[in-house]
Amino acid sequence: MTISIRILTDADFEKVNTILGSAFQRAESWLPELRLFCRLQPDGIFLACNNGVPAGMVATILYPEYAYVGLMGIHQDFQRRGLGVALMEHVLSWVKDRNIPLVKLDASSAGQPLYEKLGFVPLDEVCVYQRQRGNLYAQRPKGIQLLTPQNLGLVTASDLQAFGADRNRLLRTLLETYPERAFLSQDESGHVNGYLFCQEKRIGPWIMNENSEAEKLLAAAMNLPYPGAISVIVPAKNHDGASLLQRNGFQIVRANRHMAYGSAPIMGHRGKVFGQTSLSLG
Repeated sequence: MTISIRILTDADFEKVNTILGSAFQRAESWLPELRLFCRLQPDGIFLACNNGVPAGMVATILYPEYAYVGLMGIHQDFQRRGLGVALMEHVLSWVKDRNIPLVKLDASSAGQPLYEKLGFVPLDEVCVYQRQRGNLYAQRPKGIQLLTPQNLGLVTASDLQAFGADRNRLLRTLLETYPERAFLSQDESGHVNGYLFCQEKRIGPWIMNENSEAEKLLAAAMNLPYPGAISVIVPAKNHDGASLLQRNGFQIVRANRHMAYGSAPIMGHRGKVFGQTSLSLG
């Protein structure tokens, strides 16, 4: 058996969409996530082939302070052949070559043993909440404004404190990808209470400095159209976020283990994170 690893191209999208569907046993399309990742870090998405046949993939985004790994999946026909180890070793080497001292990811229960063998340390859990469309709010609450390119800079410092890395590039790309689907709350002095983005089927990133304003931002998000179920990914330690979602009809559907690899200190304030961008982008 020969394992080869190369950078994924646009021509591979349909193949890896099938791979991810098989690996995670989910019929929904992974193409929006793949396209977003390719816009952000086109040199960080890798395809593994088994004897020339596409069989697995992994994606990595580099923030200045650390890297985030996701979309790690092996087609069921090719599992237990060393492809997962080969992909992760390739990623860790790629990150090391770029002098990034820390790698983070959100592991499924099936993937956690692999990551632990490679040296990843469990930190906490992230919980995926979901609800069907229905019962949307009638209108956007007063005091909640659209986030625009002109005021995007206002949220950068808040996001850095919560996430522990500079995500300006990610936030700008999300605003371009989902125009008029991001909201901002400020007090009278201009202090940022919180902000959130609404992707096609997911609310996040969602950061709060003042938890009392979280319900208003959620109401603004729920006033938008979605094609199906809406997901929010919340760190388990954010009890206020979990409680707010449950009060608004969201139910937990799965939990992943938040893990880290490397010697750098863990930065950020996960209690301010009411919604991650995704399980692959943090």
